[in-house]
This record gives sequence, structure tokens and C-alpha cells, in this order.
Amino acid sequence: MFNEELAEIFSELADMEEIEGQKWESLAYRKVSASISGLGEDIREISRRNELRKIDGVGNAIEKKIRQYIEDGRIEAYDNLKKKYPIDFKNLRKLQGMGPKKIAALYTNLGITDIPGLAEAINSHRIAGLPGFGVKTEKNISSALNVLMSAGPTRIPLGKAYGDIMEIKNFLDRSGLFDKVVIAGSTRRMKETIGDVDILATARDWTRAGNAFTSSDYVSGIVVRGDSKITVNLKLGITCDLRFIDEGSFGAALQYFTGSKEHNINIRNIAISSGMKLNEYGLYRDHVQVAGKTESEIYRKLGMDYIEPELRENTGEIEAAIKGDLPGIVGYEQIRGDLHVHTKDSDGLNTLDEMITRGKENGLEYMVITNHSEGLKVANGLDDARFREMNQRIEEASSRLAFHALKGVELEILKDGTLDLGRQILEEMDFVLASLHQYISNDESENTSRVLKAIKSGLVNGIAHPTGRIIGKREPYKLNLDRIIEECAINGVFLEINGDPYRSDLPADIVRRAKDSGIMFSLGSDAHNISGLTNIRFATAIARRGWLEGKQVINTLDFNNFKKLISR
Repeated sequence: MFNEELAEIFSELADMEEIEGQKWESLAYRKVSASISGLGEDIREISRRNELRKIDGVGNAIEKKIRQYIEDGRIEAYDNLKKKYPIDFKNLRKLQGMGPKKIAALYTNLGITDIPGLAEAINSHRIAGLPGFGVKTEKNISSALNVLMSAGPTRIPLGKAYGDIMEIKNFLDRSGLFDKVVIAGSTRRMKETIGDVDILATARDWTRAGNAFTSSDYVSGIVVRGDSKITVNLKLGITCDLRFIDEGSFGAALQYFTGSKEHNINIRNIAISSGMKLNEYGLYRDHVQVAGKTESEIYRKLGMDYIEPELRENTGEIEAAIKGDLPGIVGYEQIRGDLHVHTKDSDGLNTLDEMITRGKENGLEYMVITNHSEGLKVANGLDDARFREMNQRIEEASSRLAFHALKGVELEILKDGTLDLGRQILEEMDFVLASLHQYISNDESENTSRVLKAIKSGLVNGIAHPTGRIIGKREPYKLNLDRIIEECAINGVFLEINGDPYRSDLPADIVRRAKDSGIMFSLGSDAHNISGLTNIRFATAIARRGWLEGKQVINTLDFNNFKKLISR
């Protein structure tokens, strides 16, 4: 959480210096912001070891600013510029196509500092008349704003919050004041976005335990405090409810506060039809509790198998549980490899050795290095010669670090559906992911035909982030997914489930739709730094929410069987 706060400050410094026309300062701040975001540990620990200069982009001046923030909670240069530009860069920047210069122009000409001000200006059509904007730009900004608002202004991607939520749980566990701490709600169901955090706990002294929580570094303010429930604002940017539960009702409370609401309504109706009553305190028959300590006993008493939290969306899981027909969904511990990883050779932040070492530390058996191909200029894509040099280094590092690193590429599908690299270099790769990034059309058939041509090429193992969506920023591409799924099944091409928090692509509902089509799925973190390797957990969560079993996910294979499967 501290790292993200500091990274955002440097990102805003970069925006403000760009507005000021200070190109090199802007680039330096943007570089260090990205480096801090990608750190695998708290920057305060790095500072204590006097190793700040080891962070990419940190020189003398930036080191002083970092130390000032650690010691004083502020950076003087930031405060001075913020007085001049009192703008909500963080949220305005979320709009596709909205860069610092546009943000500055809106502020200078119209006094717009935040999303509500921007929305009002769009509704009154005051943007089109600005120099350098026009009707088309106003329309594009309006469309981007609609996409952002459709994601919910108070919701954030789970993957951006998950680490901080686990930090809070670990803090409470280590305090010695709590007997049990469990995260519930949409976080436990591993939804793609969350609007708040629910924590259930047991403790001997609720007051002391509650004080430890409210006085922690994670809390920015108390909203309301009662005897058994405390609601706070987290520095993370969302609210959190901490509820103290009696041990005998803990399972009932966990089932209730995990949700979803639709799942719970159906479960309660089943209880009523069985002559019982279910609430957050337990399952009752004639006012006598018959279950409540664990979730499992509640489901069992209602005549059904235990339902994993990721499945609790009232989309058939209850009926399957009654019939004993729930799938044995893929386990997090079953994932052996990560099939979508970038290094600084294209647009990543860490070296090949650093990515491999962290993957090994995370318990992976293998990973595929999938840097971008040359057609994606913005990502510093590699041509044939650079890929051959990269592949030699992958083989050398794999041997030296005693880890299975494989040669791969995230390959551009060009405007006419041909592939960005030739057959010879592609046949030297172990694993080829093809993807759409450019030349996206409003014509569904045009986009679809490009993907189908790549699938039928015989040179592609999988299709990366198939819908192309970016949560809160870009709608899914117009594609005939049923045709794509059908051709993947015919040609033995995998569909990727991408764990990047802003992508979460394929979405779980489409995974569920495709699960019985005969295709197999690949999971990728799409990591661009060492901390991003944890995104593989969110890809796995989508697979679980899509009802996939281990045998349908190729990452569950051991290395030798994985190699056999992908050999073309």
C-alpha cells in the first residue's frame, strides 16, 4: 500500500512536469513510479538497508524525495506543484486517451479538476469548442467516461487491492488479539472488482481487537463504530466492515457475508421449504440451531454438497450441489506454470533473471517468456534478430538458474490477419500467443476474421486476452466469440485467461460458456514486473469461477507433459 501511494505521487509529479514542459523530469518521475509499483517488497525496508539507489531510476535527487516521504509523509516538490494544479490526475488518467496535456487544457480553460466536473462539461457541450478538441474529441471523452462509470466509480480491480487486503488480514493475525480472521464478501468469491471489504473475526476482547484495527496504518478514518461492527475508510480507497462473530455462529455468518445476494436468497428459500430458517446466526428448526459453526454443516443440513465461494453466483451451482454434480474446480495449488510473462527486453520492468528467480521463489515449475513482437512499436517489440538473441539468453538462464524458462512471444495479429513474424522464427519458439492490440474495427466480422486467420495458421498455440477489454477503460472488442471458440476447438488452439487485474480476460461467464466446447485454457499473469507474477492467482480464480476443472487448464500439467502438449 505504501509503495502504491508513493508511486502515484511520482506519477502525478510526472504529469505536472509534463504540463510544465519539463520533458526529462517527467520521464524520470514516470520511470521511478513504474519501478516502485513493481517492487516486490516495501520500499521502506529497502530504505532501511540504504539500497534505494538499486531501484531502477533512483538517483540522488529522487532518493532525497523518497526519504522525505518516508520520514515526513510528504514531498515538497509535489506539494508546490499541486498548489498550481489541484487536479485529480489519478481518476482523470483512467479515461482512455486522456493524457496530461488534455487534462491541463481542461483545467486551464474550464476549471475542470475531477470526474464530476468533466461530466458536467460534457453534458453542457463545453469541450468541443476548446482549441485542439472538437466534436469528435468530446464524443470520445464522453464514451470513455461512460465506460469508466459503468465499472462503478467506487469499485476497484480485485488484483489491485488483494495484496493490501491480505496485508490487513496478516496484521490482525499477528496482533495476538484475534482468534480467527477471515475475509468474506466479493473478495472471497474472487470477483473481478470489489466495492468494499468484509472481514469476520472472533476475539476474546472485542474492544482491544477493534482498537488495534482502527489505529492501524491501513485505516484513514472511522465511519461508524458499534459493539460488534466497525466500518472504516481504508487508505486503499474503499470502505471495510469488521464484524466480531460468536464462534457458534461463525460458519453461518461466513456463508451469509460471503454472498452473493442471489445465492443467499435461493439458499434461504430452500431452508424455508425444508421447514427451517437460515440467517447470519445459524440454521434453525423450531427456534433451535441445527447448524452454524461451519459452512459445510449448513450446506449438508440443507441436502447439498459444499459450494466453493467462487461458484456462489446463483448460476446453477445450488442445483448441481443438490444433485451431487458440482465440478471439481481447478485448485490454486495445482498451477505449475505461468504462460504469459514479459521482461524489460520489450515493455517489462524487470530482467529475465529477476522474473525467473521470482517465479521460482513463488513455487512455479516453469514459465514462458512472451515479449511483444516488432509490430507493437509502443511496447518496444522484438524483431527476428532480437528474438534469437533473447532465446539464447532464455536457454542459458534456464540452465544456470535450474528453472524451466521457455521461449515464447506475444505475437501481433496484423490488420489483414497475417502474423507479425515469419514461419521460421515462430517455429523456433516453444509457445506462441497471438493477440489483437491495433487496428480494432467497429465491424465484428472484420475483427473476428483476423483472429480466425491466426487460429488457422498452424503457428499459434493460444489467443491472448481474447476480448481485449480493459476494465473501466475499454469495452470488449466486437467479436464473434462463438466462432472463435469453435475454431480453437477444431485447431487445438488454447484460449488464454489473463490475470492482469485490469484485463481479467476471458471473463468468467465466457469461460463457463466455452468450458464444454472441447477447448483447453492457458493461464497467464501477463506480468510486466516481479510483483505482477502474483496475477496468476487471479487468472486461476477466473478459471474457478468459470467452473473449469484441472484437466481443462494446461498450466496444471507437469513440465514434461506440458512440453509434449505444446509441441507443434
